[in-house]
Amino acid sequence: MNTMPVAYLILLRLEFTNGRIWEINVQEQLANAEAEEIANKLLNIFQEYRNDIKKIDFQMDVERLKNDIQESSKNLL
Repeated sequence: MNTMPVAYLILLRLEFTNGRIWEINVQEQLANAEAEEIANKLLNIFQEYRNDIKKIDFQMDVERLKNDIQESSKNLL
């Protein structure tokens, strides 16, 4: 969460050691709160459950990330 902007995340899927699975729709969360607030909430979840989380998967909006990088590169030149 410190290196990837939350705005590019679509979904986080947390698998716990006890078999539970949480799916967090990040894009839905972003509709109701600022990205920094969502990032802080996610960091708190990771810290609180760090010993219980077995696996973290995520979906990213790769196309949006690609477009933003291209635009930023154009602006540098």
